[in-house]
Amino acid sequence: MDPLKPESFNHKFLKVGENVVHYVDEGKSDNVIVCVHGFPDLWYGWRFQIPYLVSLGYRIIAVDLRGFGHSDSHPVEDKDLPSSGTKSRLGDIIAVLDFEKITEAIWFGHDWGGNVVWRAALWYPSYVRAIASVCTPYWPASEKVISLTELVKTRKNWMYQLYFRSQKAIKDFDDNTELFFNVMLRPYSEIIPSPIFSTTVPIEERTITSSIGVQRSSLLSQPELDYYVSEYSRNGFAAPLVMYRIQEIDAQQEIDAGFVDKKLEIPCLMITAGHDRTLPKSFADNMGNFVTNLTLADVEEAGHWVLVEQHAEVNGHLGKFLKHLDGNN
Repeated sequence: MDPLKPESFNHKFLKVGENVVHYVDEGKSDNVIVCVHGFPDLWYGWRFQIPYLVSLGYRIIAVDLRGFGHSDSHPVEDKDLPSSGTKSRLGDIIAVLDFEKITEAIWFGHDWGGNVVWRAALWYPSYVRAIASVCTPYWPASEKVISLTELVKTRKNWMYQLYFRSQKAIKDFDDNTELFFNVMLRPYSEIIPSPIFSTTVPIEERTITSSIGVQRSSLLSQPELDYYVSEYSRNGFAAPLVMYRIQEIDAQQEIDAGFVDKKLEIPCLMITAGHDRTLPKSFADNMGNFVTNLTLADVEEAGHWVLVEQHAEVNGHLGKFLKHLDGNN
């Protein structure tokens, strides 16, 4: 396995319903870890963790979420959103585990993938032995649905999500894919101002083309950047951006399922990044109220893309958690 060569990993495909799910499957152990990425990431976001975790004796299943990379998605209209929420996306992963005859796993997630793995413990608890989330804390379901429009009034750093819901954003990113990744995937020390992340620029005036001329950051080599661009050039951004249209759907489904203020009692690790502007480490301050067996870790000198930016330090925290989990401390 060479992190700079995606083709060096073991790729598999499984037909699930109308779609094909793509995943990487490495290692031969009965001890399984499921790795889930966020947006605009892919399974490839875990490229520095997979070889390390396999070296510790684990089998790794790293999925492309529905509509990302080589995983299919049918076109999603508003009427389709209830069947495109996190519960449904988890069903794709569970289908992979069932096909591979895996009945229980440790779940690792980053960004939106963090939200997915927390929700795995709600919707499919028998499949979840433990959880580690990077950047994304656990928020239990609240008693009522709060719209994104209302939420961004207090979390202004999330205003970009309203733009990400728009048809304009899909075309903007499809037409400027390499520029999009040059703006998005950067270490915290090289973050550039961009209108798409502004807290003041009107949604209808936002565009990635305002950043034309921005060069690739030190976070990615040219081959790594090329892989992201090629993967998104295949199917575009429409399906991946659905992640930003399902928050209210997810919230209502969790209320209906009785998950309001649901506490998690399984072993959990929360890794924060000291310079994450999207998910500041302060967001994890109250997690102990809802996660009773919680370990907190911080990677201070990193931004949101900490899995790559400080992969050795992240690996160290994951390895320590796994060692404790398996009683080898």
